[in-house]
Amino acid sequence: MSTTIRAVCPHDCPDTCGMLVTVDDAGQAVKLRGDPDHPFTRGFLCQKVTRYLERVYHPDRLKYPMIRTGPR
Repeated sequence: MSTTIRAVCPHDCPDTCGMLVTVDDAGQAVKLRGDPDHPFTRGFLCQKVTRYLERVYHPDRLKYPMIRTGPR
């Protein structure tokens, strides 16, 4: 069973895209789309947010700071 919640974009843009996020039982977002009821964006998602789930859940995403091992 999945749940759809209303959210806004986490980026610091002036329009603050409204989103509808579908979340599965494990709490992972599985679908992201624009909120047609948002008064400013009216269902539109910018290029930064359209592929947001692909970036967040990509297997090669850095999750921790890298530590320098060689000289500067």
